[in-house]
Amino acid sequence: MRLFSQMTLAELQEEMERLRQEMDDAKKRGDLSQYHVVERKFFIAKSYFVGTDGFRVGKSYRVHGHEAPFTVDYFNGVFAWGRFQGNGEQLGFPVGMLEEE
Repeated sequence: MRLFSQMTLAELQEEMERLRQEMDDAKKRGDLSQYHVVERKFFIAKSYFVGTDGFRVGKSYRVHGHEAPFTVDYFNGVFAWGRFQGNGEQLGFPVGMLEEE
């Protein structure tokens, strides 16, 4: 299997569809552990697909699965590093998990 960073946008799109199907299958089987592993892979693939150009340092976003706003401090590859509102701990998330507020 090729690295996500080596795939074309079309290949990334195909891989995201494959991973979505794998997530659905894991959910149907009730295998939540496998579901979460594949979900992480999906968000990494999505991060390479969308890139970081559409995101801005200092702006707040929602993070999939989290309620509090997340403000981006900087990017490292396809990861956004920042802090949740009211929490000083710096955390990193793949940009594929970020959504406009």
